[in-house]
Amino acid sequence: MSVSQKIEDDFRPLVLELGYELVYIEYVKEGQDWFLRFFIDKPEGIDINDCEKVSRYVEDILDEKEYIQIQYVLEVSSLGLERPLRKDKDYYENIGKTIEISLYKPIEKKKKYIGILINYDDELILEVNNEEITFAKANISKANILLDY
Repeated sequence: MSVSQKIEDDFRPLVLELGYELVYIEYVKEGQDWFLRFFIDKPEGIDINDCEKVSRYVEDILDEKEYIQIQYVLEVSSLGLERPLRKDKDYYENIGKTIEISLYKPIEKKKKYIGILINYDDELILEVNNEEITFAKANISKANILLDY
């Protein structure tokens, strides 16, 4: 089990007790620094006070339990307006909305598609330029909501 998965499993109920959903955690190296990022949500949205509250709470526990032995930067953030779609429920809740997907393997020499999410069952179906295109779930490396401006 990865460090981020272990922390996510342990902290999900703790963050829930504070009144937030722990959507996911990422532990990544960017340049020479390591970052541990908690992405949180709640129905009415997240503001800076929410991030600060969760950060102060989890920081003490992380230090006490020593999940990570090296220096890292802790960040607590909302998912943002163009939030990622990571779980099946994220896709189902956003049927009918415009999303962008990135693929592991190109289709028709393209690895990025933007369209309206039509369906998400065995495969993902996007309407792109009035044409429905079907994608295998296993070929989707990244997906997120796009705002219509």
